Amino acid sequence: MKRILVATDDSETARRGVDASVELAASEGAELVFAHVVSVLDFKPESNGVEIPPARVPRAEDDGPLAEALRRAAEHGVSAKAELLIGYPCTQILRLARHIDADLIVIGSRGLGPLKGAFLGSTSRGVVARAERPVMVVRETGARELAHA
Repeated sequence: MKRILVATDDSETARRGVDASVELAASEGAELVFAHVVSVLDFKPESNGVEIPPARVPRAEDDGPLAEALRRAAEHGVSAKAELLIGYPCTQILRLARHIDADLIVIGSRGLGPLKGAFLGSTSRGVVARAERPVMVVRETGARELAHA
């Protein structure tokens, strides 16, 4: 394994995914690429009809989840870089995985279950369904597993 793509955000399962990927990369001698996808809606020009000040385009090094992930990798001597992407998370994660030729995608799952997941959508489900490469989904502690018939 040479390159692992790790989707991260500010959730507990994403942090668990970062930790799991750092351990795996350390044992495999792989490079990590951390990705955080923000919505284009975060850059809208007004809120509730009131114009907001112009937002500076964010940089990966200014992003909290990415900075934390890079710090964790550095603590373990693992080579890592960060990508801050804008758009629909599932699509951007899959595009980046193809672009960097990732051997594995690591993503957290909030463990919403089938009912909430169906209504709210799920980035991890979308990535698993559409990925052209292996995906490791990291679940929250104590989450119940869905039994498949």
